[in-house]
Amino acid sequence: MPGLLTAPATATADAAASDATGEGNFLDADALTGPYIPTNYIVEERLDSVVHDDHWGGKPPLAGINHIAIPDTNSRELALQAGDIDFAINVSPEGVEIIDGQPGLRSQTAGIGTSVVMWWVNFERGTLADPLVRGAVAHAIHRQSIADLVAPAGTGSYADNLLPEALVTCPGVTGPGFDRVRARELLSRAGYADTDSDGYVEKDGQPLEIVIGGYPQRFQLPIMAEAAQAMLGEVGIRADVQITEWSTVKEPTWYLFGWYNNVVDAGDPVLNVSKFVGLEADAESSAANNYGHYDNSGLVGIVAQAGTVSDLEERKRIACEALAVVTEEIVFLPVAHAYMVYGVSERVTGFEPHPHRVYIFDHRVGLTE
Repeated sequence: MPGLLTAPATATADAAASDATGEGNFLDADALTGPYIPTNYIVEERLDSVVHDDHWGGKPPLAGINHIAIPDTNSRELALQAGDIDFAINVSPEGVEIIDGQPGLRSQTAGIGTSVVMWWVNFERGTLADPLVRGAVAHAIHRQSIADLVAPAGTGSYADNLLPEALVTCPGVTGPGFDRVRARELLSRAGYADTDSDGYVEKDGQPLEIVIGGYPQRFQLPIMAEAAQAMLGEVGIRADVQITEWSTVKEPTWYLFGWYNNVVDAGDPVLNVSKFVGLEADAESSAANNYGHYDNSGLVGIVAQAGTVSDLEERKRIACEALAVVTEEIVFLPVAHAYMVYGVSERVTGFEPHPHRVYIFDHRVGLTE
C-alpha cells in the first residue's frame, strides 16, 4: 500500500470538486491539489497552467508555467541557449558542456539514476526465443562501453541489473558479460554458420537478421542501436536499425527495442520488478510494461511471496530472486541508469533536481525579475 500511494500515477484530488463536475474532467473541476492548475493540454504539444493561490504549501512565486514539447534533444538545447525557454529536461552530455560554458545558463543533475536505458528482448520473435541465440546476442554487445557513450560520468552509471543499487543490491546477480568468443560458440551450437563467407551467419539457408528498434525522443536510443549494430556484425549477426516512435514497441516487428523508463516508481523493489516482467499487465494494456511478452509461471510464484511480506529487507530478497530469473533468461538487456539532467537559466530560483523524472517543479521554484 505505501508503494502504491507514492507511485507518480497516484494523485491527490479534491473528491467533492471532482464529483461535482462529472467524470474525468479535472481541468474544469479544479480538483487537483498541486501548486499549479492546468488550463490547457494538447497531447505532445503543450501543457499550460496558472498558479494555485490556495496551495497547501503556500502560494508559489510564479503566475503559471508553460510546458512546451520539444522532442528533439538538440532543438531543446538550442531553445534554452537562445533564451526561448528557461528550463530544459533530458540534456545530452554534449549539451551539458555547451550549457555550462554559456553565461546565464547552468546544468543541474540529480545524482541517483532512477531510470534505466535498456533493450527489451522480444520473446515472440522465433529467433530470440532460442536461448542460445539470445545468449549470443547478449554476449556480443559490450553494454558497459555503450553506457559510457550514453551516460558518461556525472550523467549516469552502468546498469548490470534492472534496478539501481541505490534501491537494492543483488550479490551474484549479473548479466551476460561481453565475450565474442562465447557469442560465436553459442551461434554455432544453435546451428548457425557463415557458409557463404559473406561475414554473416545463416541456418538452413536463412541469414540471422534482427531488427533493433527505438525512438528519437531519448537521445540515448539511436546511439545504443548503432553501437549494437556494429558489435553484432562482428560475430556475424546482421542487424537493421529502425528508429521510429515509442508506440512501435507494441508491434511484433522488432527483436530488440531500446527503452528509457523510470524503474523506481516507489521505494518497494518488488513493485518495480513486477511492473517490468509482465505480472501486472500484458503488452496490450495501457499500464503494460511487458513489451517482450515474457511469460514464466515460476516467476509469478516468486513475486507472489511478497503478498504477505511487509518487511523491506525480505521484499528486497524476493526482488533479487525475481531479478536472478529474468537476468538468466535475458528478458531485457540493461545498459545504464540515467540521471535526470537539466539545463537551467540563471533566472530560475529554488529548483532542486529530484532523482525521479516526474518530480520537476514544486511550489518553491521561481524566477528572478
